[in-house]
Amino acid sequence: MLIGRLVKQANNAMNQEMNAFAQQYGLTGTQMSIIDFLTHFPGNSCDQHQIENEFGIKRSTTTVLLQRMAKKNLIERYPSPEDRRQKIVTLTAEGQKLSSDVSAYITQYEEKLKADFSEQDLSKIKRFLSTMIEEKQ
Repeated sequence: MLIGRLVKQANNAMNQEMNAFAQQYGLTGTQMSIIDFLTHFPGNSCDQHQIENEFGIKRSTTTVLLQRMAKKNLIERYPSPEDRRQKIVTLTAEGQKLSSDVSAYITQYEEKLKADFSEQDLSKIKRFLSTMIEEKQ
């Protein structure tokens, strides 16, 4: 089987598992991952552009995704003081409540993914995937 097809199938399988977990909170896997992503920033906030880059999604898609999260009171969005065209995204108290469950799930899922591989194998996998991503950009 072609490597590209295997990568696509692996991505689909991961998305299905993430979406299944996220569904209990009324979220998508991507929304859940954004909550986890925000927890790694001071004040649980970053600009929208950082989210777009991290997840490789277009501005319009990110905007819709974040608007839905804001309607659920998981995040707040407001103009950046440095550049009014850019939005700052911050976890709300409600989003922070979910963040511990989300982070625990993601950590557990990561461990499950890595369980059958040696450190050397994992290093090669990371290098392979990083190269694929860099070549795309």
